[in-house]
Amino acid sequence: MGSLLDRYLLRAILATTGLVLFVLLALGGFIDFIAQLDGVGTGTFGVREAIFFVLLRLPQSAFEMLPIAALLGALMGLGALAGHSELVVMRAAGVSIARLAVSTVLAGIVLLILMAALGELVGPPLERFAEQYRTLHKKGSFGGDGVQSAWVKDGPLIVNVQAPQEGAIRGAIHVFELGGDQTLASVGRADAAHLDSGQRWLLENFRESLLTRRPIEARSESRSSRAGGINPELLQLSVVDPDELAARGLYNYIGYLRNNDLDARRYEVALWSRIATLTSVVIMAVLALPFVFGPLRSAGAGARLMVGVLIGAGYFLISKTLVNSSEVFELNPLLIAWLPTLALAVITLVALSRVR
Repeated sequence: MGSLLDRYLLRAILATTGLVLFVLLALGGFIDFIAQLDGVGTGTFGVREAIFFVLLRLPQSAFEMLPIAALLGALMGLGALAGHSELVVMRAAGVSIARLAVSTVLAGIVLLILMAALGELVGPPLERFAEQYRTLHKKGSFGGDGVQSAWVKDGPLIVNVQAPQEGAIRGAIHVFELGGDQTLASVGRADAAHLDSGQRWLLENFRESLLTRRPIEARSESRSSRAGGINPELLQLSVVDPDELAARGLYNYIGYLRNNDLDARRYEVALWSRIATLTSVVIMAVLALPFVFGPLRSAGAGARLMVGVLIGAGYFLISKTLVNSSEVFELNPLLIAWLPTLALAVITLVALSRVR
C-alpha cells in the first residue's frame, strides 16, 4: 500500500505544482516582456528579440519560483484530496500523519532534483547568454553601457577588465602592480589582453609607469606578459552577479577570493542561501500538510492560494532582509543563509505534531 500511496500523493502534488509553476512563469514572463518593451527599437533589438530574451530567462525564473510553487501546489493538490475526504479516508484506514509526510517529502525531493538541475545546469548559463544576447542586439557588440567592468586581484596584480568572455578581455585594461611591501610599484595600460593556458596575462601595446624609479620611468612594449594565478572561468565569473551563479561557480570564486585575501562574505551568503533554498522546496511541500488537516480542510482554492502566497512572500522577504543585513553588519554567512529555512522547518515540525 505504501508505494501506491506514494505514487498517488506524488501525482497529485506534482500535477498541481506544475500547473502553479506554469501560471507563475507566464505571469512573470509577461511582466518581464513588458519591461523589455522600453528597449525595443534600440539597435536591432525588436519584439522578437525581446520575446527570445524572456524565454531564455525562464529556467532561472523557474528555479527562483519553485519553492513557492511547491507550497501552492501542495496546498492545492492535498487540499483537493481533503475536499473530497480522501485524506480522511486514508487516516481512517490507519495511515499516520508521519506516513503522509513521508509521501509528501518524496514529492519535495523530486522537485528538489528538478530545481537543482535548473539552478546548476540550465538557468545560470542561459541567464548570462540572455544578457549577452540583449547587449549584442542593442549595442552591436558586447561592449557599451550594458557590460560590466570588474576589478580583479591576481597575486601582486590588480587589474580592471571590461567584459571578459572565455578569457578574452574586450577593450583596454588597466594594470596596477604592488611591490613586496604592498605599495604601488607600477601603473600600466594595455589596448588588449587575454589569459593563456598557463594563466599568464598577455598584454598588447602595453604602456606602464614604474613608480619605484626616481624619476618615474615610463616604458612601452608591443607585447608583454605577467605571471598570474586566475583562470578564464574565474575571470568571467568576476562580472556576474552572485545570485546568478551556480553553486560550483560560487565555490570556485570563494576560493579565489580567499587565496587573494579578499572579502568573500557576499559570495558565501549567496552559496549557502542557494543550498538552503534548495532544501526549502521540500519543507514547503510538507508545510502544506498541517494546513489541509487544520484550518484549510474545508476552505476553497482561493483561501489556500492566499495562505500560500502570504507564507511564500514572508519567507522570501525575510530571507532577502537577512541577506542584505549580513552585508551591512558583517553577520555569519552560514547562520544568515540557513536561519529562514531552519525556522520554516521548526514551524513545519511543530504544526505536524499538533495534527490529530
